[in-house]
Amino acid sequence: MESAIKKNLVLFLVGKVTSVLGSSIYAFAIGLYILAETGSSLNFAFTLVLSMLPRILLAPVAGTLSDRLDRKKIIIFSNFTSAFWLGVILVSFLFFTQEIWILYVATTGLSIISTFYSIAVTSSIYNMVGPDHLQRAMSLNQAAISLSAILGPVLGGVFFGLIQIHLFMALNILTYLIAAFASILIEYNLFSKKTQCKKTSRVSEDLREGVAYIKGQPFLLHLVILSVWLNFWFAVFPVAMPYLVLTVKKMSSIQLGFIEGAFSVGMMIMAIILSARKEIRRKERSITGGMVLLSATLMMIGLPALPGFLSLPNAAVFGFLIGMVLILSASIMFINTPVSVLLQKNTPDEYRGRVMALLETGSSAMTPAGFILFGFLLEKLPVWLLLGVCGLSLFAVVFYLYREKVFLTLLREEDQPKAASI
Repeated sequence: MESAIKKNLVLFLVGKVTSVLGSSIYAFAIGLYILAETGSSLNFAFTLVLSMLPRILLAPVAGTLSDRLDRKKIIIFSNFTSAFWLGVILVSFLFFTQEIWILYVATTGLSIISTFYSIAVTSSIYNMVGPDHLQRAMSLNQAAISLSAILGPVLGGVFFGLIQIHLFMALNILTYLIAAFASILIEYNLFSKKTQCKKTSRVSEDLREGVAYIKGQPFLLHLVILSVWLNFWFAVFPVAMPYLVLTVKKMSSIQLGFIEGAFSVGMMIMAIILSARKEIRRKERSITGGMVLLSATLMMIGLPALPGFLSLPNAAVFGFLIGMVLILSASIMFINTPVSVLLQKNTPDEYRGRVMALLETGSSAMTPAGFILFGFLLEKLPVWLLLGVCGLSLFAVVFYLYREKVFLTLLREEDQPKAASI
């Protein structure tokens, strides 16, 4: 059994790294190409909308199908379909038209397919590695995502000046094919506990059943609400950081790049550390402690914008922000890792796709909502005040959890059997 788990982890990591890294390089290159061809940041923003909107709209459908159908087949089919779709776009781009709209079509199609793929993968991790290796698998998954966030822009920027855009498409097709063949070799049902679950004739009825199930499980409902709420308040960071660095402190875009890159570096380092250690026992301390640290760090990030700190040299501010961002990424891992493990362990296999999909929908919808709100508020409030309000709001969530006690009581109950089995 251990050898099968290790094989699954290796193949999963190979497929994830190649697929996500290839997509990251391609997405960065496409963004540069659109900016170079049109000179419009609005056109670039439109591609971001097209990449996010399908995930928000289709995640519930993807989750329902993930519970109704064979997830391994969905994963393999999605990878091959992505390769085929991008191949069609590549042929069209080379022989028919090179207008920008075809890249919009490509982005939309890949985002739709990726939605079904990602939900099926997330829903399969427990069955692939079992409860004892779940934290390792979730951490390696995050490490692969963070690695792609670091290397994607770097490699995309280097290659963009050397090769043509259609070669980026060909590279991404290859990475999809590698991921597909890796998925074929993975045993996705190694720990599957199939139950005879009544499936309705309609996807919409299955989806309503999934929503009803979450509502009837207080622990799962609290986890989902907590995740969605945290995603909303954390949306202030990617909006406020560029404004603080470029507008308030008049620092260079290169310094901003290093600061934002430090976030992915910190996430990857923490993911590797957590993948090498045993499962976190005191999840209550990890989650609430991570939230307090996240709250304090967000407020600290705003310090260079205070009137008394405006005279600080940019070199000192640069080092300070790098340190704060590294702490910020660590705090997020202390929250996300136990939450992800608990969601996987406490959701029956027949509902896991729908639970993960509803979480994805809520989180995906709250993030752009936060971008819009905080972007608007930055024009009305000082950046340090906005970061302070968001940090205090996160701290208020911790205060509420300890005052209301229901979620923490359930969390402690969940910790008990896991601590005994290690």
